[in-house]
Amino acid sequence: MRLKYTPDPPTFSDPADQAFLQKLNTQVGKRGLGPLFRTLLISPPFARGFLSFFTALRTQSTLPADVVELAMSRVGVLTGAAVEWNAHAPMLKKAGVSDEGIETVRTAAPGQKGSDGEGGLSIRMWDLMRYVDAVTKDVNVSDEIFEAMRKHLNDDRQVYEFTMIICGYNASSRFFVALDVAEMKDAKIVKAKL
Repeated sequence: MRLKYTPDPPTFSDPADQAFLQKLNTQVGKRGLGPLFRTLLISPPFARGFLSFFTALRTQSTLPADVVELAMSRVGVLTGAAVEWNAHAPMLKKAGVSDEGIETVRTAAPGQKGSDGEGGLSIRMWDLMRYVDAVTKDVNVSDEIFEAMRKHLNDDRQVYEFTMIICGYNASSRFFVALDVAEMKDAKIVKAKL
């Protein structure tokens, strides 16, 4: 880590920060705070905002779990954030993606256009993954890639949520790698331990 982790256990003089810490400790339980939370707690107000935002991204969308986890996992691959990949690849499996499909998410070239069933992924997952790739790598997404993605989602809300999840996880991945949270900035994105 390029900064000093918050002490374990941390203490804060501000009552609001201390109350937030108590709530966080209750949520994480026996797992303890770990490197992510000990980094976030360097700035308790930012930590509150970060956790509120990412809780919404993870748990409050109308998207199916495989779509959410595809976005999170693929962003981890593209940004070199092994901490994201390691956390979300198993959830991709839990959401119903095959081992072959997960390996394809890890190894497919950015922007690769696949066919239905290729690499263990449906055409739906290929089209959605191309959108993740374009948002992450190009930012300015072509109409062709946007429309291919859009046809697999139900409405504007799902398009919005999918895009926000991709963008949010781009932010967190870049934060983790830039600060070397959990000492993983140079870790390779390896085959998932499923």
